[in-house]
Amino acid sequence: MIRSIWRWTQHLLVLTGLGIWLVVATPVADYLAQPLRLAAELKPAQAIIVLGGGAYADDVPSASSMARAVYGFTLLRKGYAPRLVLAGGRARPHTGMEGPAMKKLLEEIGAASKQLETEERSTRTYSNAAESAQILHPERVKRILLVTHPNHMLRAELTFEKAGFIVYPAPVPWERLSAGNFELRFGRIPLLQNIVYEYGGLVLYWWRGWL
Repeated sequence: MIRSIWRWTQHLLVLTGLGIWLVVATPVADYLAQPLRLAAELKPAQAIIVLGGGAYADDVPSASSMARAVYGFTLLRKGYAPRLVLAGGRARPHTGMEGPAMKKLLEEIGAASKQLETEERSTRTYSNAAESAQILHPERVKRILLVTHPNHMLRAELTFEKAGFIVYPAPVPWERLSAGNFELRFGRIPLLQNIVYEYGGLVLYWWRGWL
């Protein structure tokens, strides 16, 4: 009995090691991510919507929210749209407000308050779209540049299209992980976790009729 358990433990360790090797030493995670990543379509639009990616309790944006907000503001300054909406409320009770956190960041780097709008009620991608529609559709705003991270873009685009928007993807520029760099190779582990989360999100949203 003990030998049998040990044998299965050895097999499990080998399979686990093989799985880690496939993720770390090969581009398998990049291949799995490709269907999630939509090419940028930077076209003139009626509004730019930036999706929040997290905020801390004192309304400090997470690294993801920072990157998205700055990229959205860059598109605004380049004249792709006349208005910028920073979307996101309090995703969890102990976190900060994503929209106000991103607005505060942009004001600190020189953006004028009148250039920035916030949507503060949403807690997920689905409600990002629904609440943004409540703000923009009465003003007949349909054509939007949608800013989020590449792996999130497919689910975000489909959700906003379901809410009645014409979506031009504007994924945040990202750095491809190189198989020759030790630190970047191990960056594939959280990348794979994110990919699994996004595929799961697509299935859930499809099942709920949100896509």
